[in-house]
This record gives sequence, C-alpha cells and structure tokens, in this order.
Amino acid sequence: LGEPCSAVRSLQRALDMPMGLLGHHLNYLEEHGIISSRMDRYYKRYYPSEMGAREKTFLSALRQERPRAIVLFLILNPDRSHREILEKFGLSPSTLTFYLKDLEEKGVVRRTKSGRESLFAVEPVEEVVRVLITHRPSFLDSVVDRFLEVWFEKPNP
Repeated sequence: LGEPCSAVRSLQRALDMPMGLLGHHLNYLEEHGIISSRMDRYYKRYYPSEMGAREKTFLSALRQERPRAIVLFLILNPDRSHREILEKFGLSPSTLTFYLKDLEEKGVVRRTKSGRESLFAVEPVEEVVRVLITHRPSFLDSVVDRFLEVWFEKPNP
C-alpha cells in the first residue's frame, strides 16, 4: 500500500494503474490476508492486515487535513468550546459540528458539558500522538511536523 489508510482513488493515482486491474490486485491481497479494508463514510480504505482496529479508526479520523488540524489544535489547547474552535479555523458552525461529531464517534475527541457549553478535548492524547508519529510520513503535512516539534519540546510532567 502506498500509505496506510489509502482510499482506492489515491492508490489508483499513486500507482497510475487502471481501476479494474487495481481492484483485481486489492481483492487478491485482501483474500490472502495481506491487507484489510473498511468503509469510512464515503471511502473504502485499505490497511496492512496487522494494524489494530483502534489504530485504523484513529488513522481514518486523522487522514483528512481539516479534522487533523482540529485534533492538533485540541491536543495543544484542550477543553475548548465550539465557539473557540470556530474562531481558530473560520469554518461554518455546521461544518465544525460535523467534524467534531465524526471525531467524537471515532473516539478521538471527547465532549464534556460546562454549564450550557460543550468543551472538546482529544482523548486519549498519547494514543493519538503515537498514531501521528508512526504515520507522520504519510501525512505530508507541515502542520503535523510543527505540532510534533512542539510536542517533543514540551516538558513531560
């Protein structure tokens, strides 16, 4: 696989292979237990078969740039309100709600109530950061690089 958590179109572009031939090879690899696949909303994603279910879920949550940026922000700035996250990213409220709900369903973000407000934080932080570190080369994202620089420089409690 070009990168873990690859979608079919990404693989097709990376390999410059006709879709029919790619489908044949993916089916063969899956039937022989070399890779596994999972549906992720609109995409069928492929993973190395030895990757655990939780890591697959976290990786699928972090694969898209905007949700990944939200997660990185919340790791460094836990317990932020919907309004605070909106101010940071300039998204429409409904788009942010969609991303936060998806991240919450995948177990990457937790929501707690504080009066009438909901606060969001990444939990479990260590597991999510481990996935970011492990799969850093596949993100090709300077935001991840900058985040990890900050993460490694912070003092450990």
